[in-house]
Amino acid sequence: MNDAARHISLAGAASLCQKEQPLTEPYLYRLSRFRVAGFRPQSKDRSSPNVAARPVFAGPDAAIEIDGSTIRGYVNGEPSHVSGQLAKLIERYSVELVAAAEAKRAGEPLRVIFSGTWHHIDFGVAPRFEGCLTHVVARDGSVRTTLYDERVFEWDTKPYRAGYGFTTLMYGGLENNADDLDEMADHTISRKRGEYKGASGLGMVGGMIWSTHDDARLPILYSAATGSSEIEMDFELDEEEEEYLSGQPIIGDGSLSAAVVSKLRDLEKEDGWFRGKDVDRATHRPRKLKLFEVPDAVDVIGYWVQFRTGGSIVSTEFRLFGGVPEWPHEVLEKAGDGDCGDDLLGNLYASDWIYEPTNDAPDQEVRLLALGPIPHISLAPI
Repeated sequence: MNDAARHISLAGAASLCQKEQPLTEPYLYRLSRFRVAGFRPQSKDRSSPNVAARPVFAGPDAAIEIDGSTIRGYVNGEPSHVSGQLAKLIERYSVELVAAAEAKRAGEPLRVIFSGTWHHIDFGVAPRFEGCLTHVVARDGSVRTTLYDERVFEWDTKPYRAGYGFTTLMYGGLENNADDLDEMADHTISRKRGEYKGASGLGMVGGMIWSTHDDARLPILYSAATGSSEIEMDFELDEEEEEYLSGQPIIGDGSLSAAVVSKLRDLEKEDGWFRGKDVDRATHRPRKLKLFEVPDAVDVIGYWVQFRTGGSIVSTEFRLFGGVPEWPHEVLEKAGDGDCGDDLLGNLYASDWIYEPTNDAPDQEVRLLALGPIPHISLAPI
């Protein structure tokens, strides 16, 4: 593909894209809308893959625009909150952002837009901007788009950190192949949810960006993870076969706050169930129950996992229910009166310490805790 073909004019973008989603300028700020329908893949060897899918972190659309020394943030195509989380991130990295844009301009008065997602899926990790596409907008309105490969933030130093994706062979235009590419990406993300997940259990990958498999690597399409290709894993529990998704599906906009709010709302409308009987989640407190029974039996959206080595607790994580529990058979027992304080992090239920050695920690033990406070998450606007 020549350079002229890689420059998409904003004025003529409608002829390249679906009529209902023209690639006008606002869509440069929305990764989920990126689609070049007029794309024609080229392959010298018709037996070799000519397009590649690169994993994209889960989260709402986010973009950072640099125009000279002016930097603007966008969330879902709209200007971000003037004092929100993205604005504060931009303030901290303003020097690096301007420098990265200058490197793209090469002396020309160009506008640069880094488009990606606002990613936050773990309680113990701060939210952040994850770049996916770099749009360079010339004075005449033409746009050159490449895969994001900048070194602005410290987490940018690890390319393909969400996984390595996959490749495929594509004939004809995107208008004939988009549905197949979407399904292929969704199936792969569903199948790999066990790998593509954070410590919270939430899905790490929200979709795949497709690009040509050559030096130019021109992006052509974003395929969102819809969860329509759910892959199920079977566990034998109490002589009955129980099915679990191979990882937490994407909830809402893919962020931690959306998942927590969604799960808290589900608790209000889903009746409790425990060993064949209806129960009141808010008051049901059996003496013992297994981990897989907890989400249906009491009013809780997740559980704590504590790790200790040499008798000292080294880390504690909170995980949301919905994915594959790593200890489905483990029994949690109700603590005695006054026993759910600091030692149990305020939780009412706890398992025994489980011996789980690793190469790095041959004496590691794990304990599960449930029905206590959930970690604090910021509700500040993005």
